[in-house]
Amino acid sequence: MAQRFAIKDIKEAQAYLAHDVLGPRLRRSVEAVMPHAGSLTAHVIFGTPDDLKFRSSMTLFAAANPDEPHFYDAIDRFYGGVEDPETLKRLSISASSQ
Repeated sequence: MAQRFAIKDIKEAQAYLAHDVLGPRLRRSVEAVMPHAGSLTAHVIFGTPDDLKFRSSMTLFAAANPDEPHFYDAIDRFYGGVEDPETLKRLSISASSQ
């Protein structure tokens, strides 16, 4: 199901962020979880596999809008600043095929 509903490329991620409902809802969701960084891990908050999906999503949206701090902050605070390598790989494959 995750692949079926996955955002397919960076342009789709940018459109998601620009959407009047989805973009603000995503930002509010990230803001809601941030106060727990340091006291709880993403694994404790989301469980598996959603902790992995959160890291992947934050990596994707950070790439989609590098000027927006929300997503990098989440990567820093929950994953020690290490972006999801599989997402980065898929983004580079997607960029090279365009």
